[in-house]
Amino acid sequence: MHFRHDSLDAILSEGKRLQESEADCIEERKLSVDTAKILRDAGIMRLLQPKRYGGFETDPGVFNAAMYEIARLSSSAGWVTGVVGVHSWHLGLFPDQAQKDVWGEDPDVWISSSYSPAGTARIVPGGYELTGRWGFSSGSDHCDWVFVGAMVTDKNGQRTGQQLHLLLPRADYTIDDVWFTSGLSGTGSNDIVVDSAFVPEHRVHDVEDLYAERYPGNEVNTARLYRLPWYTLFVNAVVVPLVGMSRRVVDEAVGIHKSRLAIDATKLPHPATLARLAEADFEVDTAYRILQADLADAYAAVERVENLPMEIRQRTKRDHIAAVGLAVSAADKGYQVGGPRSISTSSPLQAVWRDVHAGQHHAVNLPDKVNHEYGQYLLTGAPGALY
Repeated sequence: MHFRHDSLDAILSEGKRLQESEADCIEERKLSVDTAKILRDAGIMRLLQPKRYGGFETDPGVFNAAMYEIARLSSSAGWVTGVVGVHSWHLGLFPDQAQKDVWGEDPDVWISSSYSPAGTARIVPGGYELTGRWGFSSGSDHCDWVFVGAMVTDKNGQRTGQQLHLLLPRADYTIDDVWFTSGLSGTGSNDIVVDSAFVPEHRVHDVEDLYAERYPGNEVNTARLYRLPWYTLFVNAVVVPLVGMSRRVVDEAVGIHKSRLAIDATKLPHPATLARLAEADFEVDTAYRILQADLADAYAAVERVENLPMEIRQRTKRDHIAAVGLAVSAADKGYQVGGPRSISTSSPLQAVWRDVHAGQHHAVNLPDKVNHEYGQYLLTGAPGALY
């Protein structure tokens, strides 16, 4: 499977510069100005953006390829490409007025997020009054808008049980610099703080409607890209970068041993080391292939049928978790066989290995809930969740 696009080619042509700028991202604890400029100049965040607002509306497999290739060069850039780039697709599901609010004057505006329903949205005339604090908003320093999650309360402050995604401009929130971590430290995944901001109805989407694929944006964005289920596309944004990072770990381990062979071509590593390298290479390759194949199946299916078959939805969820496990396993094997040079603070191998483990902790990358639900589906044919 080969997915190319001019924007990805533009970034790969700057591969050395992007790779070298990773150190600046880590030091600054957010995307460096140069890293963000490389991504912005290439237009990589517009891959899934509607053509009506300067986007490319590409095959989603192209977006997966971009995350994978960029993460091989820079963990920070790869992760932010995923979790910011997917928002261009998400906004395409919102009412057209919301899209116009964000992209009406500049198609290169970026959006960060924190979807956990950590806020409170009180019903007021014309919309909601929002208050809350949200963590893990990757890339937020370079974004002018944010998606956040909240639970609705009525005028008396009582929860209604309704959950929302809300879209806010930078003027309505502040970023609290709290990002001090052992992995993915260059992603600037800081807290978003909102104090009594008004959010109009056209910048709000009910999560129940989202999972039921009632997308207001379909009135204007009719391409099949915008008929994919939320979960089926979104999960790629937080696992494909990990697969790309894992490939980097394996590449670094292979490079260490090749440098030794360059000195003495007769000194191959121990057979167990060669076996682990083979296993790690297989695991990374398999993870990427199953993610691309599942997304391709889903993308083809929404062209043929109105609702994506449950079998594809459930298999996508199962394989997403499997891909996370494969990526972590491959990174662990690469770290094991890298030898003493792996532990140097100057070694990208150990740094990227930590990035893979950090990304594994994203809420939707945790296996217990998804695997439990897929097991239920196998036995009963009933989904554990509709998304």
